[in-house]
Amino acid sequence: MKIAIRADGGSNIGFGHIMRTLVLAKELSKINDVFYICRVDNYLSDKYKIGIEKVKSQGFVVKTIREDFLLEDLKSIKADLLITDSYDIDEEYFNETKKVFSKTAYIDDMNLYYYNVDFLINPNIDAADFKYKVNDNTKLIVGSQYIMLRDEFINVPKKYINYKIHDIMITVGGADPYHVTEKILTYVKLLDYNFHVVVGPSFDKENLLKNFEGDKISMYYNANMFEIMNKCDLAISACGSTLYELASCGVPTLGLILADNQQEIANKMDELSMIKNLGWYNKLSKDIFLQSLISLCNDYVTRSELSNNAKKTVDGNGAKRIVEVIMENMIHK
Repeated sequence: MKIAIRADGGSNIGFGHIMRTLVLAKELSKINDVFYICRVDNYLSDKYKIGIEKVKSQGFVVKTIREDFLLEDLKSIKADLLITDSYDIDEEYFNETKKVFSKTAYIDDMNLYYYNVDFLINPNIDAADFKYKVNDNTKLIVGSQYIMLRDEFINVPKKYINYKIHDIMITVGGADPYHVTEKILTYVKLLDYNFHVVVGPSFDKENLLKNFEGDKISMYYNANMFEIMNKCDLAISACGSTLYELASCGVPTLGLILADNQQEIANKMDELSMIKNLGWYNKLSKDIFLQSLISLCNDYVTRSELSNNAKKTVDGNGAKRIVEVIMENMIHK
């Protein structure tokens, strides 16, 4: 079966869509012909280049479509199933792609539209709380059992929680357009912990992070996320898909909301005592941030609870489960 995945990654839109679809693409490609469809604005621009390069580096063919002629260009592409993971869509997109492709699927975070698709996939922790506007025959694939993680994050052994904190991870995602990493480092630079800072592939090249490097602050430009998570006693993280990787590793985490689609995930994981949600990055004062960080560092019991609750909720086998549902319904319909 021929399956197309429509996703983009870049300096302004982050890397999350590319990274999670690659997990699904690898699982699907075990028994299917899988390729990507990515946008380009013009051939001199780097806007989407980094996402395309990442997909190609994983062995997948990329077909490009023009940013301003997206639907028109999609009509010339043949596939049995189109899976879309993008926020730059609307109800017209779903209606038009349904006419072109035998089956369509959408990976959803926000539940904003009427989804005229065959499969609606929402692997987030809060997915079961939504009432979706879909067709009667749309297959819902929703909930934390469908969280898609890379192989190294599947069935990770239980984490040992140290009484004393030594190493803290800082990660805000593939891009940092608001320079949140710099803000955090300004707050913590005098604390007596080792900070391991992930610099994403789409970070602003003019960032000032090099100014913070020293004995206690290390930068990772091509980060092995699994390795850093296993090394660290605690994480400060944006409330995107990285939260699920941290959960699978059992790393106690302070979450920061950087985008609208992160808000409900952060609230739900806090409610389930999987993380401590600090709220929106731009509303957080230095005093409250440091108080929250130091309090969690000194609270072994809470850190143990966060680790255990997160670990038992996320096992990383979501992509395999999604593929099983898709293949069963493609075959029998």
